[in-house]
Amino acid sequence: MSGSSIVINNERNVQGKKKKRRISLTCIFASIVVIYLLFLYLVMVGFDSGKKQENNNDGSDPSSSQLRPAKGNSVKDDVKSQPVEKKQATLNDFCGTCMYRGMDFNCDERIDWVIKNKKLSKTAAMMQDLKYCLKEGAQYDAEANPSPQNTNPQLELDPTEEWGVELEPILSGSFIKDISRDEITITQPKTANGGLEGLMDSRKAEDIVSSVLSAAKYGDREYDTTSNSDAIKSDEGGRTAEMPVLTAYCEPVNQTTWKTKPLPVRSGPPTKASLIPVEFPNVKSCKNIQAQWPIDTPPVDIDPFLPWIHDVFPSADGKNVVFIAQNRRRCFNGQRRLKPGEKVPMGVAEHKSYIHIDYKKNYFMRPQSALFQHVPVKKITVDNESGDDDEPRYRLASHEDADADGMETRMICRFKQFDSNTGKLSIVGYSLSEFEVDYDYHTFKKGYLHSATAAGFDNHMIWQSQLMFKCPVPPEFHEQVKSGDTVVDDYSTLFVDLIPIRTPPRYTPPKEFFPPRYNFKGAIDQLFVADDVFGKEHVLPKIDESGRWENIPVCMPSLMTHVIPKGEDLNALIIPPEPKLKNKIDILPGAAPKIHKVIACTWAATTFRTRGNRANVNDGKRRLQEWLEFNLLSGFDHIYVYDNSGAFTNEDSLADVIGLFDKSQVTRVDWPCKICSNRDGNEGDRSSQYAAESSCRLRFGAHARWLGSFDTDEYLVPMGDFNSMGEVADKFDEDGVKVAVFKSSPAKPRFDLLDDPDNTMTSAGTFTPTVTEDETFLHTYNCNWEKFPRKNDLSHRRKQMYRADYVKLHYVHYSTITVVSQLTEAETNSAGEIWTHRYKEPHAHEVDEETEATMLHTKSKVEHNTNGWDSRCKQSVSSIMEGHCSLGFPFPKDYDPNKTPARSDGRAYNCFMNEIIETRWWPKLVEAMERRGKITGSSR
Repeated sequence: MSGSSIVINNERNVQGKKKKRRISLTCIFASIVVIYLLFLYLVMVGFDSGKKQENNNDGSDPSSSQLRPAKGNSVKDDVKSQPVEKKQATLNDFCGTCMYRGMDFNCDERIDWVIKNKKLSKTAAMMQDLKYCLKEGAQYDAEANPSPQNTNPQLELDPTEEWGVELEPILSGSFIKDISRDEITITQPKTANGGLEGLMDSRKAEDIVSSVLSAAKYGDREYDTTSNSDAIKSDEGGRTAEMPVLTAYCEPVNQTTWKTKPLPVRSGPPTKASLIPVEFPNVKSCKNIQAQWPIDTPPVDIDPFLPWIHDVFPSADGKNVVFIAQNRRRCFNGQRRLKPGEKVPMGVAEHKSYIHIDYKKNYFMRPQSALFQHVPVKKITVDNESGDDDEPRYRLASHEDADADGMETRMICRFKQFDSNTGKLSIVGYSLSEFEVDYDYHTFKKGYLHSATAAGFDNHMIWQSQLMFKCPVPPEFHEQVKSGDTVVDDYSTLFVDLIPIRTPPRYTPPKEFFPPRYNFKGAIDQLFVADDVFGKEHVLPKIDESGRWENIPVCMPSLMTHVIPKGEDLNALIIPPEPKLKNKIDILPGAAPKIHKVIACTWAATTFRTRGNRANVNDGKRRLQEWLEFNLLSGFDHIYVYDNSGAFTNEDSLADVIGLFDKSQVTRVDWPCKICSNRDGNEGDRSSQYAAESSCRLRFGAHARWLGSFDTDEYLVPMGDFNSMGEVADKFDEDGVKVAVFKSSPAKPRFDLLDDPDNTMTSAGTFTPTVTEDETFLHTYNCNWEKFPRKNDLSHRRKQMYRADYVKLHYVHYSTITVVSQLTEAETNSAGEIWTHRYKEPHAHEVDEETEATMLHTKSKVEHNTNGWDSRCKQSVSSIMEGHCSLGFPFPKDYDPNKTPARSDGRAYNCFMNEIIETRWWPKLVEAMERRGKITGSSR
């Protein structure tokens, strides 16, 4: 063996011995650690057993449901009979086997649930519920036993746990409360400001109040233009000088008191002194109330507890005043990613490395979330009070103490009548508001943990966008409101005041505070205890000492205002009884009379900007005329156009186009309010569009069986043997369908039918695809990237037509809340439906595109859609892709890849025509439009 081999072997022996020594030391160390951990475990078990022995009094296992006593206290009878000296409660007085608040589970089971789901320590959980789990004789002192704060910041994402100098004046309301009224100036701005910039950007509080007061004086529409007119003019009467003026009394909001339990009572006289009154003299016409209402620069920017109202009208039966409002907080949900190394401002919540761009605005608007949640109240008597003896007084209450009409409310409604002869305004009644839907219950049915978060990362919960509620009208005025007799010369003599009940939003899971009708009383996770949060003596201030909307006119029912003149016999217009349905759940008691089978609603303008403000599209007039013609041709009985042109200009509208059609077929509603955030996706909020859809559904859908809300680039086309959408709707009724779902994807404009690209060609080689004057959008865009019937899901683009009485809240593409989804478990079973926690609509039907109907989406292509078109449209791809080439080159009808020659210009075939549209509906449309008259407007 060589010397080198001996050295190597010696080194191996030495390394082996070292390795064995390391293994031995590792084993010894591991053994010591195991012994030490075992010792700690035995000590903790012994300690915990001792604690259980002390806390449970009888040494029983608190987690065993088999040892659970009957309802009541678990302390032995012989102990109960002996007098016990009361003492201050400690954790030693915690009774684990006592039944929790008289429910079907004991306190130890409750604590186990809180530890697991609320991430509290055992000590914190026991302290939180100690008052409900006391041994006999123990006395609980709230001041000595404060409730522990939540230690998991991700649970509520609450920015008010600690706030910095930047947020303190925002959350306390001092930035509004402390302004000097003498420093506020009211001037007519010369530049557009409107709701797009929002409230607290770089402006001071004085500027915010000044902006709202200026918009109130000059009107939102004039405020956003260079017009010098003092007010919107009304040609047919309207409010006279002596009549009540719509006024908002804005109350500064102090969010820093929300953590105090019980919630501090707002003192009446100081609150009254802090109110900022804002008058709106330009609201002066019932016919034009939607156009005149203060929306773009609303008083909500000063007082976020005021509902951001977009529309108000009485129900057809005169029994309720219906309000359509939006969630102003969603306007400020734009987000940005934190920069590397950037420190999050104190008090600001961060979510997945994002924070809100306008977090001050977002947090200031948190009271808007509370308006979507019910609050129970009880009517009380307050002694030795001056003022209106008939004014009802209320205190915040638990469900157990609340009055029947105060169980699920949020507003106090006060009605007043104006006597034009004497000029006197008299109070004629009070009521409590009622929600159109239960938003918290829907959150639960969707499987979400929270209805809202303090930090505002909740725009994806689309049902929190539209706030719909109603004020019951005093019974003695039902007939007058129903007949329209309360309106004289286009203004009302009956008014309603709206007083929000101001409690913080609940960020706990919704089912923790469900009303008793849901029968969730025994739920172990029922954490929200009204008596703890509100106290039992929280009396609401008097109405005139509270922030409120005042003098809201109660106008005529919608059909009288917009469709059928007052005095015309509505009964003569009622359509024949509908066919027998498989499921009658959607026919509600007291439903309004139906005068139409199928109606359509659209929100449109002469011009608009696409999401993200990427492009300006100005083909509104021409598109509307063609779209109206086609929908009347295809069987819609009536179409309601919410004209949003006033959001962009006061010099033009869609009125001249709508004037081409009979009033019995098309109705225009002037709707000039802006969308508050044109950002993409969940960060945007097209508030004007959402409110228009809800307004149309509740105003006019009440008088129709079926309703569809579509854009003017969406064509709903009857297919198969059907000649109208009315016939299709009859089939849906026969089949028990409540929601008809249509696939939709943007079609491609056929290149060969477009105007010559050279007419709009840019130096970059892009152009604006333009439909020629002698063509239609229906024909030009009849080229879909996928062959009919389409197979792809396309769920985010689908559109719907639905039973108007069945859908309770619709959001662009989705029937978000329906009659069945709002039923309790017992009601669902009684109706023969299947109740599930995570609701899925059982009466939706995906429409057969060959035999029933299809949707053609003729979305305008703009210049940036033609980037690289010359090369991209020549490329042949194995799978047809929607966005590969935005221009359409249709496959021939009898296309055969082996026989059909390629196009002579080298462009690749990339879309398919619908032959029914091409051969049946397009010729009909051209003929109808030629009879109507010349096409107007831009030709893009």
